[in-house]
Amino acid sequence: MRKNYDWVDRTIFLMFAYAHITDWELADSERSLIQSKIDFVLKKIQGDSYQYEPEIIANKMSTVYQYWTDVQKQSVDEVLNELQDIAGEIKKQDWFDSNFAQKLVDFLAEVARADGVVLDNEKFSLNDLSNLWEVEYRL
Repeated sequence: MRKNYDWVDRTIFLMFAYAHITDWELADSERSLIQSKIDFVLKKIQGDSYQYEPEIIANKMSTVYQYWTDVQKQSVDEVLNELQDIAGEIKKQDWFDSNFAQKLVDFLAEVARADGVVLDNEKFSLNDLSNLWEVEYRL
């Protein structure tokens, strides 16, 4: 990512990207699902007393959404490059393992389905991420 974002920001970016990639819009159902999944991911990784209060997550979501908006206005190639870079950065985290990767891929599939439409390019992208993270593709 172009700015110094942490793994939470990168995870939010992935979720926005997979929600958008079908129709380039973000439905309220997708935004709500992303919020709940981020909360779950933080609790899973950081434990019950994680450092991100709801206001901080809301701020991160706004900041990352703006970054997502800027990237997707540039080109589809730029979006794909960002997705690859971010997926690689998340994979480098000390806590990253196949269990987390499978959960996140499953979450991204759920986000993709949240608006009721899953297009071929979204399936391809999720399959690509599954291959990079060496987990099962289940969409």
